Amino acid sequence: MNIIMSNSSPNVESLYSKSLKQLCYSMNEDTLVNVLKWLPPSISLQILWKVLKVNNDCENFVYNLPESKISSIKRGREIAQMSLHNSGYEEPVSYRQMSSETHEGFATIQQTKFVDRFNFSQHIDLNLFSKYLEVTNYRSELFTIFQICIQINGFQFPKNLADEWIKIDIQDESNSVYVHHIDQGLKLGIFLGDAGWFSECALVLSHTYKIITTKWLCHDQNLKLVKIIQCLTKWLLVVSNYHNFEEAKVVLQYMLHTIGVIEKIERRKLCIAYAYVAVSQYYYVLMEFNEAWSWAFKAVYELQDKSADILKLLVISHAIRVCSVLNKLSTARKLINQLHTYEKEIDQNVDVDILLNIACYSLKADLAKDSINSYYIALDSRRNLFGYYNLHTAIVFVDYAYARYVCDYSTTDFNEAMRSILQGIFIMEKIGLPNDNMLLVNAGRIKALILEEKALDIMDRGIDIYIHDGIRDLQADGIKRLLERMKRNMLNEAEALHLKALEVSLKAVGMKALLTAKSYCNLGRLYQSQEKYTQSEQMHLKAIEIKESILGKDNPEVALSLGHLASLYTYQLKKYQEAEVLYLRSKTIYETTYGQQYTGLLYDFQGLVEVYRELNDIEKCNQYTENMRRFHETREAWLHEVHTATDENCTKDDFSLEKFKCILNECACDK
Repeated sequence: MNIIMSNSSPNVESLYSKSLKQLCYSMNEDTLVNVLKWLPPSISLQILWKVLKVNNDCENFVYNLPESKISSIKRGREIAQMSLHNSGYEEPVSYRQMSSETHEGFATIQQTKFVDRFNFSQHIDLNLFSKYLEVTNYRSELFTIFQICIQINGFQFPKNLADEWIKIDIQDESNSVYVHHIDQGLKLGIFLGDAGWFSECALVLSHTYKIITTKWLCHDQNLKLVKIIQCLTKWLLVVSNYHNFEEAKVVLQYMLHTIGVIEKIERRKLCIAYAYVAVSQYYYVLMEFNEAWSWAFKAVYELQDKSADILKLLVISHAIRVCSVLNKLSTARKLINQLHTYEKEIDQNVDVDILLNIACYSLKADLAKDSINSYYIALDSRRNLFGYYNLHTAIVFVDYAYARYVCDYSTTDFNEAMRSILQGIFIMEKIGLPNDNMLLVNAGRIKALILEEKALDIMDRGIDIYIHDGIRDLQADGIKRLLERMKRNMLNEAEALHLKALEVSLKAVGMKALLTAKSYCNLGRLYQSQEKYTQSEQMHLKAIEIKESILGKDNPEVALSLGHLASLYTYQLKKYQEAEVLYLRSKTIYETTYGQQYTGLLYDFQGLVEVYRELNDIEKCNQYTENMRRFHETREAWLHEVHTATDENCTKDDFSLEKFKCILNECACDK
């Protein structure tokens, strides 16, 4: 059957669609095999999509337009709460119901729906898949078809595909054959990385890099550099994001050497902005934020007016994230405002990346609730595009759980945060992440934070929560002992998770690192909850020492640990003068960095009220009580101002690179 697609006539498209429908209607397995084998890949992909009837051909699962964000938020919320309609659950699943069977049942509902009448996955081999990788305008459909293959064939499918490519024995060592093989490896590796299969991506790209640098005799040095930098950029990104620091260090050295060679080329035309982003992301994951900022800054300045819009979006979006963690919040806000002037349609996956980076800003800017909807959209989109059992999806669950934890800290209702973190951990374990992988360990750390808060709350609300579970007839003392045992078990589980995080952190990055300081900080809080006060003080002091040595004495991360130690001194160790000094120092750092409406100040105010009450300083006690009252009164007005303020300096011209560069330089010119 000869099918031709053209835009020359308004009737041709309809004839094309009618031909596709007729072919799909009359399809059998033999016909499908011929379609996959002989038709151009763009056409066979469309036919395969129609034959599979993905999600019953329902456009409700597509997120790519602003007006569809409302339904995407709704679906994302239902996923986070494990309460999808028609899921078999009449209400959100509670922590006590999170059995393996519950997860498996919910995950089954979340899987992509399709119809496989012809065993299509048995006919998709490396050769056919490589052809599909040439099709760029059906990338989203290919991601979904790939995850359907995984649903059918199991989680080893990506690894088997990678191994099959690596084992190809090149008989003809001519230049053209090597070029074809290298291009195939780059496209396969990059696709696997984009699809959320990081270790498989690294496997393919490491092999590709070896071929480029040891077997390919290329006389065009510029062409060789293009292939090398393309390979190293994605390789470094995936091993960094996978937290494989040992391999990442090796790749970084390759990358820095290659960047050095390229930068020395006179009048070079090759743009390596995304390579700079990869290096920046490496340092970002290590929490070496100043170095990450240096490379993010270089990435923006490497952009050219003729650079592709998608590259500009990715580079500037990354700069927003790095700005945010460095508390350059005004700069991040201006970058976001300017980015929002871009009015063209954005690829779904890129749009979600931007949303997640803006969510990072919102969390740092004390606008936690603003980040929640972005995470809901990301959950829905990642699940739709890559599947429920996917690392991309799991990472969004973990990041969202932490945002939810921060957002709900004042309410002590951590149920949705707990459901989300448990789903993230469940997915990571299911797809085979090693127990010592930092992604999984970090997820465990966040679970421990939530567990600790739930444990502390259990004595206050435990009777109400558990009375319907059949213990109504227990005596009050029996209920209290039961709840105390549950509290102790939850805190012990949290301790094991934090100790695991510390162990892995020390092994990966050593003592003098922010990743390690974070573990000491968390253990300090936990030991306070466990009434191990001496150990708690030791942990907090270690965290403060490391943070100050890296960040200086006036960083909000330092203030966080100062506040935790002050709390220990106030409520347990009764060291009120020492606590006062710490609270005041923390308060000054927060006010200088974030202003008067930062919610972290409330904990300092509360602590100071308690300190001055114990020291019988009535004047200062009343002063900080009044500060707390005024804070609550003005907080809503401040939030309204933040959400309604307009940036008069924002230029409505989509991608003015000069404007973005001025923002990064905090330039006062009129550009």
